[in-house]
Amino acid sequence: MKTRTKRFIKLTIGAELRKQIVVSIKVRRGPCDDGRDFKPVVKKAHAIKPLKVGIGDKGYDDEKNHEFLRDELHAMSIIPARYQDVPVWRTHGRYRKEMKRGYSKKKYHQRSKDETIFSVVKRTMGDEVRSVRTKAQNNEMRLKIIAYNAARIASLTGSLFVGFLQSRSPGGHLRNQRLRYNL
Repeated sequence: MKTRTKRFIKLTIGAELRKQIVVSIKVRRGPCDDGRDFKPVVKKAHAIKPLKVGIGDKGYDDEKNHEFLRDELHAMSIIPARYQDVPVWRTHGRYRKEMKRGYSKKKYHQRSKDETIFSVVKRTMGDEVRSVRTKAQNNEMRLKIIAYNAARIASLTGSLFVGFLQSRSPGGHLRNQRLRYNL
């Protein structure tokens, strides 16, 4: 008896990590490998905001991805090698060997902000897709990301506005103290 492979939606995002805003996405049917969506997502993200550092998990470990980031886009790449127990001399590729020898763990752990974005989208908008047709499912995922970005921008703008209102003017602190003592 044949078993059917369960199909699902696979979302790959390119995000600006400082503000946690999604810059580019690629929606695909799963299961499939992560590597095929790397280049289109990075190209779109780089066209919107030039990259300084490209960070990916082990699913994107391929010498071509490192070469694309470093040689074509002139950005630093941090993608850890897939097999840690294989010695450096048996690893193929200049940049993959460099990742085996070491990379900035502090910069790499900025990738957890991507996971935060996925978590926020799932918590606020649900983790299910209600559409039946493929095109409608893709549109639903795109709208979820647009809604997330709108909420994130509104939140950032609101916090900036509140911070502006709460900032003190020069000498304002002293005036408030004088008023307290005069009463």
